[in-house]
Order: sequence, then C-alpha cells, then structure tokens
Amino acid sequence: MNNLKVFISVDMEGITGVTKWTETNVGQHDYEYYRTLMTQEANAAIEGAIAAGATEIVVRDAHDSGCNLIPDKLHRYAKLIRSWSDGPLSMMEGIDRGFDAALLIGYHAKANTPNAVLKHTMSLCISDLRVNGVSLSEGAWNALIAGYYGVPIAFVSGDEAVCDYSRELLGDIETVAVKEGLGVATLNLHPSVAQEQIRQGVTKALSQVDKYKPFTFAPEYFLEITFTQEDRAARGQWYPGAERVDANTVGFRSSDFFECMRFFHLVG
Repeated sequence: MNNLKVFISVDMEGITGVTKWTETNVGQHDYEYYRTLMTQEANAAIEGAIAAGATEIVVRDAHDSGCNLIPDKLHRYAKLIRSWSDGPLSMMEGIDRGFDAALLIGYHAKANTPNAVLKHTMSLCISDLRVNGVSLSEGAWNALIAGYYGVPIAFVSGDEAVCDYSRELLGDIETVAVKEGLGVATLNLHPSVAQEQIRQGVTKALSQVDKYKPFTFAPEYFLEITFTQEDRAARGQWYPGAERVDANTVGFRSSDFFECMRFFHLVG
C-alpha cells in the first residue's frame, strides 16, 4: 500500500539491552549509549515503514523528558516531536485521523507483570489502570488514544511480556520481542538483530495495514486508576465527576473517551 501516513511512538524501557532505571535517566549510567540504541530502533521502524510505502512519518519521542532521540541521527525522512505540550495525548501527541497506522517502539509491560523488566504504567505512582474492567499497559492506553482518532496499532516492539500482552489485547498485530525478562535481569537480542527484526516486522505489518482495526471499547467508559499511595486517590476524587472506588482507587465515567483522556492526564 502506497502513500501511507505513519505515526511512531518511541519509549525507552523496551529497547534491547535496557535493564536498569539508570540507563533510562538523563545524566546517569550509560544513558547516552542507550539513547543511541533508542534512536537506532526508531530508525529501523522508519526504514521498515518506508519500505512498505510510507510517504509521511511522524515520530513521537515518548520517554521521560521527550528529548531522548538524537535529532541528527534520526532518519531524515521522519518528522520528530520532542518534549511535552502538557496536553492529554501525552505519548501520542501529534496523532490525528489522517494517519493510517501507529507503531509502538521500545515499549514495556504494565505494572505488576511477572518476568518483565522496568515494568510500570505511566509512572511508579500507579499500580493499575483499567477501562471497563480491563487492565491496561501504557501501550494499550495509547492504543485507545489512537483508536479514538480511528488509527489502528499495527506493530509493537519491546520486551517479551509486552509483546505477548499486546497480541492478546489488540489482536493479530506484528510484534518483535527484543528481550526477555529474567526476574530483574534481561536476555537481549544483539542491537543489530533487534533492529533488523523491527525493520522487517514493520514492513510486514504496514504491507497488510488494511487488516488492522482501531482499538476501542464501547461507551460508556469507566476509567479506574489505582495508585500506590492513598493520598493520590484522595486528591483525585475531587476532579469533577470522579468517584472514590476504594482507598487507593479513583474512577471516572463518561460517554466521551476524550474526557477520560483529560481525567487521566490531570489526575494520573
């Protein structure tokens, strides 16, 4: 399929080799090395998209500061969104109804997932995020944001746990597991192998993009955020329309998913 417009959201904890929090934090141990690998995996996805006929590619730097990807090392064919506008689209900032597909690169498992490295859901303050009773990872939440705009997720890369979860929840999408969690250790693909598999996987995914459907739930939506600390839920319950579900959980109901996005952005 030619003339594809593709959105790529790139996180860092799911990049091959990344095993410790310090490797993902600016100024800390080996961060500069792993941001280079992050940029290379993004490039692999871009190259795979170009091979499948993409003519417009937007890359969202979706980790921490939003300023991790190295601009002059990123493929010249792509446009790059850096930093945060502080709007509710967050890691999917820039997506709209004009895109044919979205790709999630360097993603990780949700909080409390066994045998998953650097697992969390948006922040270490959240232990679970649910919509209509379904526990969501960051990637699944971002898939719902994409789905709100009618854009399907076609490809996910990251650790084995997030790839398994993504296929189970999102359906028959393409995934590449660049590493496997071994407790708090990792078993990793060589970076060049990981990048080649991402390149090939993205090309395959986008070559059959018409088979993918946007990820959505039928309204009405019930969003629940369970925090690790009770005080966060105590504050969140004061958001207009919010309800206290239990000591650590606050909920919000709406028939408009954008209002759920706004609630999570301001309360989560």
